[in-house]
Amino acid sequence: MRRIVFLLPLLFAGCSCQPDPVASSAHEETEPTATAPPGDDASPTAAELANVATPVLSAVAPGAVDEGTTVRNYMYALLDSDRRASDAYWSGGRTSTRPDDAVLRDIQDLRNLRVDTDSPIARDTAQPSRLREVPVRVRAITATGTFRVQGWYRLQPRPDGSGWEILSASLQPALD
Repeated sequence: MRRIVFLLPLLFAGCSCQPDPVASSAHEETEPTATAPPGDDASPTAAELANVATPVLSAVAPGAVDEGTTVRNYMYALLDSDRRASDAYWSGGRTSTRPDDAVLRDIQDLRNLRVDTDSPIARDTAQPSRLREVPVRVRAITATGTFRVQGWYRLQPRPDGSGWEILSASLQPALD
């Protein structure tokens, strides 16, 4: 009961999310305001203001495919058995002689693939992050059975900044 009594003044003190009338009036005096023609609602929405107030830092071009989608697209290229298309997702356009995800690439007679990715994790201190790690869980169905692997893919921006490319991977077989 005593806690409620202490919190009541805070309830009636006002919301901190409201603009300060003194600051807004000082702002209005320094900048001229444009008036919209009658009937034209030119005021921005709250979503537009939020986008303007918080610029998004990204190491790749706006509209580029995100890290998780890049990994999933790579996996689906593996499903199509098109090694050139899947290798294009790697840094330099090719994998090493023994790819980091060889456990997945060596599965024979692959029929179905399910890829679950988690949110990317920044693995450097740069702003924006230029090294991301995408945790993955994969279920592969073949003629001989179902295999599960889990691990991560590390991605970096392509040299031209057009999207992400795979730098390395670590996948291990998982038990049910």
